[in-house]
Amino acid sequence: RARVCVGTARPRGGGCGARSRRSERTARDTVTMGPASAAVRSRAVVVGGGFVGLATALHLQRAGKHVTLLEAGPDVGGRHSASNGNAGTFAFYANVPVQRPGLWKEAPGMIMSRKGALRLVPDPHLLRMVPWAAGALASCSPAEVRKTSLALGTLLRLAEDGYRDAWSYAGVDVDAPMGVYAPTPESRADAFAARKGYILLQRDVTSASSAAAAALRREGLGPGLKMEALDGVGVRELEPLLSDRAVRGGAWWFEDGWFLRHPEALLRAMRDGFVARGGEVRCGSGGYVRFVRALDVPGDPRSAVRVTTSDGVYLDAGTVVIAAGAHSKQLAEQCGDAVPLDTERGYSVQWAPNKKNVFETDAREEPLLTRPVCSSEGGFIVTPMSGGVRSAGLVELGGLNAGPVASRFEQLDAETRALFSFRSTKNEDSFARLGARDGEKDWLGFRPTLPDALPVLGPSSRVPGVLYAFGHQHIGWTLGGITGRVVADLATGKTPEVDLAPFSARRFRGKPWWPYS
Repeated sequence: RARVCVGTARPRGGGCGARSRRSERTARDTVTMGPASAAVRSRAVVVGGGFVGLATALHLQRAGKHVTLLEAGPDVGGRHSASNGNAGTFAFYANVPVQRPGLWKEAPGMIMSRKGALRLVPDPHLLRMVPWAAGALASCSPAEVRKTSLALGTLLRLAEDGYRDAWSYAGVDVDAPMGVYAPTPESRADAFAARKGYILLQRDVTSASSAAAAALRREGLGPGLKMEALDGVGVRELEPLLSDRAVRGGAWWFEDGWFLRHPEALLRAMRDGFVARGGEVRCGSGGYVRFVRALDVPGDPRSAVRVTTSDGVYLDAGTVVIAAGAHSKQLAEQCGDAVPLDTERGYSVQWAPNKKNVFETDAREEPLLTRPVCSSEGGFIVTPMSGGVRSAGLVELGGLNAGPVASRFEQLDAETRALFSFRSTKNEDSFARLGARDGEKDWLGFRPTLPDALPVLGPSSRVPGVLYAFGHQHIGWTLGGITGRVVADLATGKTPEVDLAPFSARRFRGKPWWPYS
């Protein structure tokens, strides 16, 4: 029997790529039942326990739904999750996609370079990615890039506001200490959020390409965006230990940027707030979804949906949200929507915490790093987290089943060290400030990606009551709150505050590169 993965956990005897006739059932295969009770109508099931799923569950709960959260991994927020090992940056400024005019010329060189941010994994899945790749290249025209940037801007403008009600409902204050959720006893007094800005290094901040991207950011995000061009001297004033090579092209400085000191801490706090409010969490086999089907209720036009998990339990609800990230594709197919969802594999490495490599240090000593710094050329972000400095990023194509490539961890390690100027100060080599890399925290995650860099957000084509909330690419943590608020509006019959047309699952129909719709 085919199984549909949620999270990255793989059940015995099968994986996300397994298929059978039974797995290809669509919305036309329904289950007949008697009149649905009001209790069933008031229930909601959210598939996926990352930031998008958790925020959605809280918003639905706040709207009066009785919510069950399903997570195929061993726990919500664990290391299997794409929400766990990321850079932690709240990327409200990230409306400009990686796709850009001329990318098709640059891609081969990026792939062949040993230090390239984009690589391919030798895996049979690459053949299945050909339509996705064709769609990504088709999205590189100036008109398509602008279309994506403006659409993402409608969500990103509301990104932090979208979380506020969910956090408040869960009893979470991101500006308060992490307490028991902190990664170390020494960091319990640290707040979840560190509001210290964000530096986006450029090859040349004065170039036409950098200026064009900046113009799209401002157009998409509005006049409230605080974004300043810095030369190398300006960058060094903020981060004195960055190397000459790192700062030579200048940077864009986002004064209002902020980041999570430990993403897992916020995930667990949100989970506990959800449970305290009466929410149910099912993990492992009980959270691993096999089928999503419409319920056929004779004489009752209202919708109901049945979710069947791998332990044989079925859950009936008026609303089912597919928020399973990179593992959402087969569930969407069961609900009548063939979408070109795939994954951009990403890596992170982390150094063991010491008082010299984190931002809170003795006032007489210069911390290695105070805020996140992104190397746009290298394709990674370095963040001074409470659990130690973390470097996260890179893009790798090769699907969900191939294991991590060891050389990518070493690449991140070397590129991160090259970002800093390790010169002797006070008879001590500042190279030691980074400390030893903690190999136990080497991490591979799966970003859910669609060719046009936009998520799928909105109703299923064929199963009333099923709502989609997946495909957020590199900014799932950032967009989780507003995604959840939009889903809750749809589930309660309200008109969402953003135009959902650009995010429809049906937008791929008729595309010459996508023959499966």
